[in-house]
Amino acid sequence: MIRVERALPLPCPVVAVGGATLGGSGKTPLAIACTRELALAGNRTALVGHAYRAAPVRPRFVQAGDGLDEVGDEALVAARALDGLSAAHVAVAPRRAAAMAFAARWAAVLVLDGVAQTRPARATLALLAVDAEDPWGAAGDLHALDRLRLGSMRQAPTATLVGACDAVVPMLEATPLGRVDPTLARRAVARFATLGRPVWPAHVLSRGAWVGGSLLTWGALRARRVGLITAVARPDRIVRSLEKCGVVPVVVLSARDHGPVGRRVGRLAKAITVARQVDVWVATPKCALHAAAGLPAGEPLALLDHTVVLAAELRAKLHALAAP
Repeated sequence: MIRVERALPLPCPVVAVGGATLGGSGKTPLAIACTRELALAGNRTALVGHAYRAAPVRPRFVQAGDGLDEVGDEALVAARALDGLSAAHVAVAPRRAAAMAFAARWAAVLVLDGVAQTRPARATLALLAVDAEDPWGAAGDLHALDRLRLGSMRQAPTATLVGACDAVVPMLEATPLGRVDPTLARRAVARFATLGRPVWPAHVLSRGAWVGGSLLTWGALRARRVGLITAVARPDRIVRSLEKCGVVPVVVLSARDHGPVGRRVGRLAKAITVARQVDVWVATPKCALHAAAGLPAGEPLALLDHTVVLAAELRAKLHALAAP
């Protein structure tokens, strides 16, 4: 599927970040990383979210303490990731076009999360996030309820997805030690070069999971019985990522993309916790917003560490488009 957003002429550059699949492409982490890069360079940058399954009553900037039902999970994750950067805000509204117009009053650059392209005028820069190992996905990878959701949407051909973008960004997982592997980047460039677009690999770094202000390293997690709770379309991708770091969850409880964690998952999580079959529950920052409701009060939930490092070519492109 491909989302092309109708946008009125805007007084600032627009970076559109789309994903190649329903969930799991890494588009929101990529959008956050682009926003951070622009803000750290001194540009007032607004990330425009889509507030999926939420009900914002007016155009607004998201605060780290906002409610999930007010702004949506991905917008809230972005706001918390960018918290403390005075030059970065996350905007939502009842309609995305309204959020864009609202954000453009303040921002020097807009970053659109989940939009492949804009019309009638094209985005200044359109990026297509793809999973480096499984770029186009398969319906069988989806959570059962999300397969129904995909069935009601139009699946875009690869050529259409690529035609809408200016560059392809493969999301590469770094080594368990948090190091960038240049060999993986070279392989990704070679693999996607045939698409006829520049290829700018991004590396996803992770050191383990955070409980409060303490980091549980991958070594510490390997010594524990780990339970995983997900609220994403493709939970198997998180499982594979953990296994690469030597962590094999003893149980995986999955809700549909964007949640909520249903009663069945909640009952299972509480029963497993009471029986002490799991030493620590882990979740991505997005999944944690939904997972906490399924755990007994006071039960700690470890948030998987997640940092995206952009390619030098993409960083240079962002700096150049914001320069005027």
